[in-house]
Amino acid sequence: MLLSTDPSVKAQHLAVRNHVGWYDFTHHLVEVKGPDALTLLDKVCVAPIYKAPIGASKYTTMLNEDGLIIDDTIVTHMGEDLYWVSGLYVRDQLRWLERNRGSLQVEFRKITDEWKMYSVQGPDAMALVNAVVDTPVDGQKFFRMADNTMDGIPVKVHRAGYTGEKYGYEIYISAAQEDALVAKLEKEGNAMHACHVTEMDVMVMTLAAEAGFVLMMDIYKASPFEVGMEKSIDWSKEFIGKEAAAKVRDAGAKRKLVGFTVADDEAIIYGGPLWKGNPLMKDGVQVGRATKYTTGFTCGKNIGYAMIDLDKAAIGDTVTINGYKAVLTERSFL
Repeated sequence: MLLSTDPSVKAQHLAVRNHVGWYDFTHHLVEVKGPDALTLLDKVCVAPIYKAPIGASKYTTMLNEDGLIIDDTIVTHMGEDLYWVSGLYVRDQLRWLERNRGSLQVEFRKITDEWKMYSVQGPDAMALVNAVVDTPVDGQKFFRMADNTMDGIPVKVHRAGYTGEKYGYEIYISAAQEDALVAKLEKEGNAMHACHVTEMDVMVMTLAAEAGFVLMMDIYKASPFEVGMEKSIDWSKEFIGKEAAAKVRDAGAKRKLVGFTVADDEAIIYGGPLWKGNPLMKDGVQVGRATKYTTGFTCGKNIGYAMIDLDKAAIGDTVTINGYKAVLTERSFL
């Protein structure tokens, strides 16, 4: 892709990094409930969902029988026998849950249209959230969901985000009350010169890429060991894809998702799913493929991710991508 030259993208990106920004970041939501809700989720997720008390979230992947990633998601324990599963591919999630439900006593349904979620991110995110909600969030821990109110209207505040910022929050509100939340964010945000982020590149690409966060196009049909997600696996439980994943664990991954930097501001590099991005070439041999390419406004570099073959390339190597020189790096630029 050609790097964005729109000055608003850089301005909004840096506003989040240096102060605070807010934006509609509503994801698809699936509600999973019933006596066997936990049993099903622990079956389809690699992380220990059973260890999450009410109010806690777990970031996890879902694997197919071959041990390859088919989704990454956040599972939040909302109440007794009640969970929210947040992600981007709700149809696939629902099909996967149905396929693996068997005789379990569990129900699941899409609730995306019932809730809106606004993300507040940046060093001053806590101050803005505290100005919006009725109960201060100073003591709220990371990956915890808590009930709150906004001028008496019920909301839920989740401490999390997709930016790499230490202070990030997600405010959930009934879709019918969305306008009230937007009005309050605008009022309190304007008072402290917060940025209303409107550029999708900032929400899903530039901030996240600098922090090493992935999109599905970076990890789909990859092993957790290839993309740095193996630490979330709970080997003490059974889950779909466990046997295949264990083989990669024991043998060692043959590929790795890495970062790269490009000095040429005119470079055009196309990423995509692992089999579609521009090839990486070294000494006339293909050593991998690009999965994304963007601008790291905070680090001042053009950055991207690529899946490389570890027997052909390594961190520090210089490669060419679509004819442009790139240097392979670790997958974090902050």
